[in-house]
Amino acid sequence: MSIQADEPRIVVDVRCDLGEGAIWDDREALLYWVDIAGRTLNRFDPVHGHNRSVNMGEQVSTVVPTADDGQVLVGLENSVAVVDAATGERLREIPLEADMPENRCNDGKCGPGGRFYIGTMSTVRRIGTAALYRVDHDYSVERCFGGVTVSNGICWSADGRTVYYIDTSTTNIDMLDYDPYSGTLSNRRSLIAVPAEYGKPDGMTIDSEGRLWVAMFHGACVTVWDPEKAELVEKIDVPAKNVTSVAFGDADLSTLYITTARIGLGRDDIARYPGSGALFALRTTTTGCPPYRFGDTGAGEEPTADGGAGDEQRSLPDETPKAEPGAAEDDPAGSHASFDDHDSAPE
Repeated sequence: MSIQADEPRIVVDVRCDLGEGAIWDDREALLYWVDIAGRTLNRFDPVHGHNRSVNMGEQVSTVVPTADDGQVLVGLENSVAVVDAATGERLREIPLEADMPENRCNDGKCGPGGRFYIGTMSTVRRIGTAALYRVDHDYSVERCFGGVTVSNGICWSADGRTVYYIDTSTTNIDMLDYDPYSGTLSNRRSLIAVPAEYGKPDGMTIDSEGRLWVAMFHGACVTVWDPEKAELVEKIDVPAKNVTSVAFGDADLSTLYITTARIGLGRDDIARYPGSGALFALRTTTTGCPPYRFGDTGAGEEPTADGGAGDEQRSLPDETPKAEPGAAEDDPAGSHASFDDHDSAPE
């Protein structure tokens, strides 16, 4: 039986150069997403079919909800910032690879314990110059590992012990061991070598049955994988060539939201995929998992079976070496945000 209940449809009829970073906020009943090249942070309300866009004044690569209502954490070009979701005002900003101007932030998500994991990428296609970082509750930054070229999708298994991770340049889905007490990652190894016929693996999410849903850049599809068997479960065609991120949303977490991009497409591609750059939605027969929020639980809390925090706490030392991107800044950094409100035009 297919886990695809209908065909992908456009829910926000825009033409983003580089739509990305989809994530559902279950408290607000909104989908957050970004247009990296367009420099916008977006909030989509599916009940009213309305999308609100805030111009952040620089490229914004990813977004996650926080424990504080009305605030989100975003990846900017060379920093991570706590932002007022409604206005785009930067409430706190933490440098990240500020001494590496040829790199910028890319995809990121929170894991069990409410820590934020964000990767960087080389904007000039230099191999292995980027890295994956962890931002802790006190806004300190730890370098998890380097040797990365285009850091992308990251998600956690239900028991909170395994991380699935994508460096798009490798075309692999990797897995790592995760220590939920300290937040450290170890034992990185390849899980799935994604065949070139599907495109390049980009953003990723996980459903309630542990299957990995992967956006395929240059592939016009979403692929679904069983990590236990390292096998393809299903391929879902999307009427956009560059599929960039996926997230389950709506009240039942059964709608898959899909961001897409127009970047790099020629006239023939645009003619074949005129909806490229739009936000799509697709009903499924499965459910996703609520997102972890930055700072939502204390560091070192023991995860329960569903990956959340349990009652028992246990603090373990973090032996990951400190990064060099700089300490958290105490003074808020204001932004020159502008707004764009428009109703979506579903097809």
